Amino acid sequence: MISVDGLTVEFGGTTLFSDISFQINEKDRIALMGKNGAGKSTLLKILAGARQPSRGRVSAPKDCVIAYLPQHLMTEDGRTVFEEASQAFAHLHAMEAEIEAVNKELETRTDYESDSYMELIEKVSAMSEKFYSIDLTHFEEDVEKALLGLGFVREDFNRPTSDFSGGWRMRIELAKLLLQNPDVLLLDEPTNHLDIESIQWLEDFLINSAKAVIVISHDRKFVDNITTRTIEVTMGRIYDYKVNYSQYLILRKERREQQMKQYEEQQKMIQETKDFIERFKALTARLYRCRAV
Repeated sequence: MISVDGLTVEFGGTTLFSDISFQINEKDRIALMGKNGAGKSTLLKILAGARQPSRGRVSAPKDCVIAYLPQHLMTEDGRTVFEEASQAFAHLHAMEAEIEAVNKELETRTDYESDSYMELIEKVSAMSEKFYSIDLTHFEEDVEKALLGLGFVREDFNRPTSDFSGGWRMRIELAKLLLQNPDVLLLDEPTNHLDIESIQWLEDFLINSAKAVIVISHDRKFVDNITTRTIEVTMGRIYDYKVNYSQYLILRKERREQQMKQYEEQQKMIQETKDFIERFKALTARLYRCRAV
């Protein structure tokens, strides 16, 4: 579904990661792991299109919807909690209005045989097919479920978003992203401002309702519960494990032990080569002295 090819990020003379490639498939549940500063959030921003790499590219189908929840949000005031969460469906309401406008234009035109008229027919047919394939009859109920699941109470729905702290605004934004039903959901520390009940609700939603998910989180239990694949970002490279977090820890330990064994063997070979050279030098020196005598 999404292809990452030869991605490289450099800044300030430092290479964050170099020539990394991987695929994101439908229904993938990926945990991005690695030390702070390894480039996890930067990689998520690149996938979201919020940042450009130094080299390489991210390819996705034209109709692929990617939703991104960053750690820090720049929220706007002016709507109620319910109105803001309902913005998840704003593009659909805009599509409905456009369909209505095109239909009105078709009613007033009489050039039925013209190319432009046929183009309008094709346009409205395609838009209508897409629009009516989406069930909007229960969208208000869906908004309520998301907000309640993330810890709001009904009395909050008509309060302005400006009444709430940054953590609660993050919950509104998260509800909005989940309601969009994106093809790929990118979450950077989504549990930072959630209580236990909200985390449990989010886990259930991601497992049962979400499509592809990529998450960065220090909440190991949350990561373990929702993911089936782990990509470790370390020292400019990635290691891709088709397992959840717990199994990843086991495989990572085995990988590091193997790497250490290879390193020790390399050091042993280097030392043996150095010893051989020193012995050869000493032998050559003795032979030279003997000939001099």
